[in-house]
Amino acid sequence: MKEASEYCGLHPNTLRKYIDKGIIKGIRIGKHRYVDSSELDKLMGRITQAPENTAVIYCRVSTKKQKDYLKNQKKRLIEFCKQRGLEVVEIIEDVASGVNEKRRGLKRLFKLVREGKAKNVIVEYEDRLARFGIEYIKEFFEEHGVNLIVVERENKSPEEELVEDLISIVVSFAGRIYGKRGAKNIVKVIRKEVEAHG
Repeated sequence: MKEASEYCGLHPNTLRKYIDKGIIKGIRIGKHRYVDSSELDKLMGRITQAPENTAVIYCRVSTKKQKDYLKNQKKRLIEFCKQRGLEVVEIIEDVASGVNEKRRGLKRLFKLVREGKAKNVIVEYEDRLARFGIEYIKEFFEEHGVNLIVVERENKSPEEELVEDLISIVVSFAGRIYGKRGAKNIVKVIRKEVEAHG
């Protein structure tokens, strides 16, 4: 609260009251309260709320070989936004695994959400955003008043999704240990076993 008070020029007790009244969002950890600087920026008028029809498009593919798919993915999402009257403020592209936590594009997306630059995030499939932890990401968006719009729903069985997630984990970790070639060989073995045993 002391740092927050210095940051925005308001007394700590005033900030506590604003949190209690729901004017700004804060969290309590132990005896202490914390407020994200973006909340204080909104309060001070440093960040203006984006119009409801603003959107950030997020596209991702796993490898450079999928560049054409990335280009088509982007086109489809731009067309989707046009049809719904959404104003695209930024298009973010990532070429990385959905398990990769250090994606530049994803970090950029989080920054835009924190800064209140758009009201909607548009992705083709949920797994384009992340293979795991999608619920955490949705919660983060909700806390910042941002909607996640998923254009396509995949009609996969739970078993198919499980196999794909397993392969993503294996590729990620095997790549770190054995390199890309070793990871590809391991994935071939897994796919062969899955096909053989249904």
